[in-house]
Amino acid sequence: MLEKGFSVPELLLPALPQSIPWFPLPPGWFVLSGVLLIALIIFLIFRLARWRRNLWRRQALASLQQPQSVDSWLALIKRILLMHQPRKSVSQTLSPEQLLEQVEIDAELRQQLSQKYCQPDNQLEANQNARLQIQLTNWLEKLPYV
Repeated sequence: MLEKGFSVPELLLPALPQSIPWFPLPPGWFVLSGVLLIALIIFLIFRLARWRRNLWRRQALASLQQPQSVDSWLALIKRILLMHQPRKSVSQTLSPEQLLEQVEIDAELRQQLSQKYCQPDNQLEANQNARLQIQLTNWLEKLPYV
């Protein structure tokens, strides 16, 4: 088969090319890392802007935890409504009934708030205060983000 003088090549250990070094990296990796860094910075800027825009919501939730008079409850509701509706439409509500029509609370609480508004005894009972806090918290969480 093989003539004299010919040898079989070494097939078990073929000659391999040199390994490709990890460093220096090709320029494509620098471009990719730059694009990812810019995307991360843009994402963080949008999250920070959303966090700052929702400062009023965090402040309103914090102020809901304290018992207040009827006048201060209505002032808080009006401040919350001013964040979601044009100032012109909110400022034209002259009575508390008109203002409370836009809030999801019980009819009994709505009537109590309307009757005790600008009265000398304008404090709600403890159970009514607790119910109002819960209902206003639920209403506040349902409002869309601005």
